[in-house]
Amino acid sequence: MLDANITQVKFADWLLLTRSCSLVSDGTTQELTPLNYKILCYFVLNPNRIVSRDEFISSVWENHYVDDNAINKAISDLRRILKSSDSAQILIKTHYKKGYSFVGDVEFVREIKVEDTDKRSSQASEENVQQDHHIEPILNSYEQEKSVSAQKKFSQIFSTKFFLSILAIFIFVSAGSYWFAKEPSPIQFESKKLSISDDSIYFSLSPSPSNEKLAVTKENVKTGIDEIFLIDLDTHKNTKIISEQHDSYPIGWASNSNSIYYQIINNALKVCEIWRADFKVSNEVSFKEKVLDCNSQYILSMVTDEQHNRIIYTKFGYRNVSSLSALVARDLETGEEFQVTSPNIDSYGDRFVSLSPNKEKIAFVRRQTGISQIHIANPDGSMQRKVHETNESINRVEWDEGSQILLWYEARSRQLFSYDMNLASLKKTSVSPNNYSNIVVSSDTFIATTKSSDADIYIYSTDAKTFKQVTDTKNNEFSPISSEKGFYFFTNNEGLMLNSYSNGELTVLPSALNMDSLVGGEFNKSDGLMALYQRNKIVLYKPDDNEVVDSFVIENRIVHLAWLNKTKLLLILEGSQSEQHIWTLDLESEKLQKIIHNDARRVFKTSANKIIYQDFYNNLHLFDPTEGTSQLLVSLKGHPYINWRYLDNHIYYTTGSDLIKYSLETQKETVFFNENSVSDSFILEFSVIKNKGLEKFILQIHRLRSNDVVLLERFK
Repeated sequence: MLDANITQVKFADWLLLTRSCSLVSDGTTQELTPLNYKILCYFVLNPNRIVSRDEFISSVWENHYVDDNAINKAISDLRRILKSSDSAQILIKTHYKKGYSFVGDVEFVREIKVEDTDKRSSQASEENVQQDHHIEPILNSYEQEKSVSAQKKFSQIFSTKFFLSILAIFIFVSAGSYWFAKEPSPIQFESKKLSISDDSIYFSLSPSPSNEKLAVTKENVKTGIDEIFLIDLDTHKNTKIISEQHDSYPIGWASNSNSIYYQIINNALKVCEIWRADFKVSNEVSFKEKVLDCNSQYILSMVTDEQHNRIIYTKFGYRNVSSLSALVARDLETGEEFQVTSPNIDSYGDRFVSLSPNKEKIAFVRRQTGISQIHIANPDGSMQRKVHETNESINRVEWDEGSQILLWYEARSRQLFSYDMNLASLKKTSVSPNNYSNIVVSSDTFIATTKSSDADIYIYSTDAKTFKQVTDTKNNEFSPISSEKGFYFFTNNEGLMLNSYSNGELTVLPSALNMDSLVGGEFNKSDGLMALYQRNKIVLYKPDDNEVVDSFVIENRIVHLAWLNKTKLLLILEGSQSEQHIWTLDLESEKLQKIIHNDARRVFKTSANKIIYQDFYNNLHLFDPTEGTSQLLVSLKGHPYINWRYLDNHIYYTTGSDLIKYSLETQKETVFFNENSVSDSFILEFSVIKNKGLEKFILQIHRLRSNDVVLLERFK
């Protein structure tokens, strides 16, 4: 509806960003739904005149049937958003029996075409400044982790960190109160077992608001079905409260702690339901009632707002992308829903919602490729703003009792964080030992689960059709990169370490790498050089010589990287308005040039010097740089998780539980193995080695292990 060259529209105290369909005012960002965006665009194109309902139907709804209630609701939603700025100027006026008018001066900002040049910047120094705030320790959070078996269960859990294969340990964090530790040294615990089984997997810890009960999911080892147990935190009694035909998970509590909301999932049968269960005094269930059908492959999050008789929950399938989630409020009496958040399509959506004790704010996590962001907003979605961003995995955030402190846990670095909204200050402390995957603070009691999973490296040979396990440790081995002689992979336990596997021998290499984290990389076999990247930094590293050849800092965040030739890299960079386009980086001149304007998530070069890239909808496209043309190769839209490679005119891809080769010449698929090949596992990342027509796959496989629920006591 707006000219393609218009990048911003200014009116009142608002700035409309057309590329991201979002509004900005005084540091507050409000993302718009497609309908809200269309209505606002029509208003700013027609300011200071009355627009009739018939004109709206013709121009915005394009003559589709729409009743008066739908128009009223759409205008009301947009009014609510525009009133969320501090000035609260009335911009949309109602004219009785005539229509609506948009009041105010409008200024359009158009894009000026300039040549794309070098974009090295100082974002790293900004991150160092932010780290100066990470000083004082706190201790009040809990994480929840679960890795469920094969395709059936792993597709249920937030797939986000799986998307770029970096330490995808599933962690949920919650807290009832917070406590500041006085010494800067890591906090150490000793534990006492609360769980009753020695061969089960416990996860999804969910304490009641009263801090008297703990809901936890445990896998039934005989049936393989996940069931919900209630642990009395006074007597430590374990009571099974939910046992269904399908897997069940606790996702929220009523504020009086007498009712729990839980989700039932069976992906094979396409079952997804949210139920409420009421308790007796004895903690036995007295009543169960289905609340809604949720139509999701993932475990949801949810909060209750009894004052308005509604819930706010994670709803997947936003913008017709199965893995993209938004927060939605649902009236429990009428079933009516309205959208609370509007994530961009380049993200994986908004998850892990938490309601402040005073019911005035919500906090949630927005997941992007290699990034977790924490946002807060009013329960209706207004006044949304980002308060924290990290390349760590954050899978839940909670409030303190005063509704002013946000609390969360970052598992890979084993850090507990708090953010004071009044002071805008961030504090952290370390937790030791590191064998806990979930930590819950319930009143003054600390509860945790021990680790239930890890990721090891396997080799699968297509000729023998067998798996060979290369590593078997409690660490997470990740990012396998094939080379001329074998392959490399990394571990991150007390620092980033490089490992080599060649001629059947596993070696830990000395490493000159000065990187605090790693997203991924690719090996250039022609000169033995690795291109590794994290956030906005690229490191060129020669593993044979343990030498850092060069490094580059890019202004924008790096989403993916691949070699184009010996002197150029292909980069997917995140733009200022969340778009993700493909660039080339000339390693000699250090110049960037944008070559593909379509949004992308992953890119590789073909043997014919063409480029294959994956868009936001899991479609793979072939781009010819010489002609500037693009064509659709294959659509993988039906899979929420896709990881792929290109080699010798074939696309190799995994959906997490299987591995498939797609021939670009014959357009036929070959399935190498499926979910039954490695039990209780999920393929996070892989690399391909081809020799004399035979393929070998280097697989990073996430596996399940038995664990315990434990009561923690801090060393005096």
